[in-house]
Amino acid sequence: MKPLAIVISWFGRDLKGGAETQAWQIASRLAARGHTIEVLTTCCHSHSDDCGENHLPPGLTREPEGFAVRRFPVIERNWKRFRLAASQLQSLPRTALKPGVSPVSAADSAVFSHELIKSPALLRHLKEHGDDYSAFIFMPYLYGPVLHGLPIVADRAWLQPCLHDESYAYLPEVAAIFRCARGVLFNSDGEMELALRLFGPGIFHKSTVVGEGVEVPIVEPGTVASTTAAFDGAPYVLCLGKKEPGKNSYLLLNAFRQFKAAHPASRLKLVFAGSGALDLGGLDGQALDLGMVSERDKLALLDGCRALFQPSENESFSRVIMEAWLRGRPVAAHRDCLATATAVRLCDGGWLAADEKEWSALFGDMESLPPEVLAVKGAAGQQYARKAADWQRVMERYEAVLSVTPPRVIRVPCPPRAIHQVLPNLTYGDGISNFVRWTRKQLQQAGVSSEIFTLHIDPRIADECHPFRPGCIAPQDAIIYHHSIGSELTPHVVAHQGPKCLLYHNITPAEFFAPFDPMMTALLWQGREELKLLSKSFPCAAGQSAYNAQELREAGFVNPQVCPACVNPARWSEAPDSGLMARLQQGHTNVLFVGRISPQKKQEDLLRAFQVYLQFDPTAVLHLVGVIPEGDPYAAYVRRAAELFELGEHVQFVGAVDENQLAAYYRTAHLFWSMSEHEGFCVPLVEAMWHDVPVLAYNCTAVGETLGAGGVLFNQKNRLKELAALAWLLVNDNGLRQQVIAAQRRRRTFCAPAAVAEALQALVSRLC
Repeated sequence: MKPLAIVISWFGRDLKGGAETQAWQIASRLAARGHTIEVLTTCCHSHSDDCGENHLPPGLTREPEGFAVRRFPVIERNWKRFRLAASQLQSLPRTALKPGVSPVSAADSAVFSHELIKSPALLRHLKEHGDDYSAFIFMPYLYGPVLHGLPIVADRAWLQPCLHDESYAYLPEVAAIFRCARGVLFNSDGEMELALRLFGPGIFHKSTVVGEGVEVPIVEPGTVASTTAAFDGAPYVLCLGKKEPGKNSYLLLNAFRQFKAAHPASRLKLVFAGSGALDLGGLDGQALDLGMVSERDKLALLDGCRALFQPSENESFSRVIMEAWLRGRPVAAHRDCLATATAVRLCDGGWLAADEKEWSALFGDMESLPPEVLAVKGAAGQQYARKAADWQRVMERYEAVLSVTPPRVIRVPCPPRAIHQVLPNLTYGDGISNFVRWTRKQLQQAGVSSEIFTLHIDPRIADECHPFRPGCIAPQDAIIYHHSIGSELTPHVVAHQGPKCLLYHNITPAEFFAPFDPMMTALLWQGREELKLLSKSFPCAAGQSAYNAQELREAGFVNPQVCPACVNPARWSEAPDSGLMARLQQGHTNVLFVGRISPQKKQEDLLRAFQVYLQFDPTAVLHLVGVIPEGDPYAAYVRRAAELFELGEHVQFVGAVDENQLAAYYRTAHLFWSMSEHEGFCVPLVEAMWHDVPVLAYNCTAVGETLGAGGVLFNQKNRLKELAALAWLLVNDNGLRQQVIAAQRRRRTFCAPAAVAEALQALVSRLC
């Protein structure tokens, strides 16, 4: 059996760092479950030692727990260049960090990532012996062996980043390993949320929250209480862990000082325990620093405290929070630390605070809240921790992820010679065209010959299709015809004698185009008339929404099914346009609409509403992304409306964009706002949900069906002041915004590849 490799820069039984401790536990526990484990690491001793010096001998050793450790020497680094780049990164305030934008120059970013810790021997081993291992876990995200080793074996590499919201996480070299890794393993839901915020939804499909196990020795409450006897029975709040700037120890201490100043008679104490030291000036006897304590004494402190306060903003999991919950104690966490704040929100096991004023108020609550309230919070946290931090369950998650099963492939019973797709146009970036290309891939993976035939071909994807000509499809071949407009293809598909299925993407009512485009109006009327003809020769049909399927029924189709559009977040696996990301993150609100400039999309109504919105948010910019037909009367009408409303630079007619640019617009948007009056599905609504952009949309046709319980729908367009106020709340009210985003996350997977593959499977089975 090939071993599983864990790659980490430092490794040892006695190392106390979070990632190092976790790596040891993963290795020993997987080995105990019968897996062959080999740790690949350097000859450095720890992160606090010189990264250019070899403290331990190279070579292979075995640990009593049943796994092997293979160490490789490091070489000297350019300390001067590294220190300059590192100091620049460390000096950046969090407000200067922007997703998708490097916080330093490309040269400084390269220096930092290449000089952090260098082990050519370890990288050479990965190149020469990578095939000797079944899989790799690289952890944590930052150091040289991970940044440069993971791409060497990317097809079998899982990244366990232990991610923090810090300047290093914004480097392009870090984004690169998230994108190229086979999978990403997270310690908590909040850590995964942070990663999606930094690197986009392209990593969602390969991300798994495995959690991290925590063990608390079984000691009955009250049997280790001697440690707290010196507090003279006074109530106290506990803070466990390193005392250093990144952990916000002084934030908590200053908040306690504020509390004591306002409540001088309070008996409440603040107790610190852990490595490092604090200056408790002015709080002698009220705040205590116990330094390092034994595990037994730590349990005594947890059992006796009112609550555990964890003010750190740089956590991917927080072992001490889980330890407190497992002992039934409530916790307070920093609101801006996604990992800890998300856990507290999920289980309601405590409270959140951010600035000194909020932490000071929490101290007051700790003194006044009755014990039964604290017990309820602690019990909720305990229930959560028993699931999230149980080693047995954590190991089962690792095993499930690492024993990868091949992706689901649709089955084609009794397949015809081929299943081809036919449609009037194949266009780069178009929703229908994206679905057609995805469907072909599914059919080909099922072993079926499948091509795309179309009348009008976008040169950018000309190699993915063939021009339709009479006779190009053999009579015994099956076809899937995509109907969305009147077309000269209709008589040919009606006449086709082989198996055939119609997939209906809806046809915009011609009335929308009548004032602007007589030719398009005629084609739309023709398309709806053709539905009646098509219903007589297509026994198999589906619509991309229930709304579409109902229209098929009304046109005479028998038992049409629903096969939704596929919105695959993996399409955003590439980096977004970094220059555009930087320009769009200049401090103003970005309101977004994505869709062709077209009469049914009602961009003029959106401009009218946005004009009122500017009264609430004067710096906002509306970005209209989508094809702007050259010389189109409606496009000219919308531009005149923008001039009439005096929107000037507040509205940007962006036009067509590529995938990387589209990702940048979604990644930086604060609100997706749709006033469209006709949609058969509306893919951009789902795209916005995948990018955690709150959606505000007019409730018409299939829009409500697509959004489900996600987004916010409105039924009246004429109450512009109220509508603009609602838009402002979705941008600025964090509670409402998070509530809407949470609902959108639950909804957006309904048209992910796995779900749509099931619908396509049913459709193909009927076709065959």
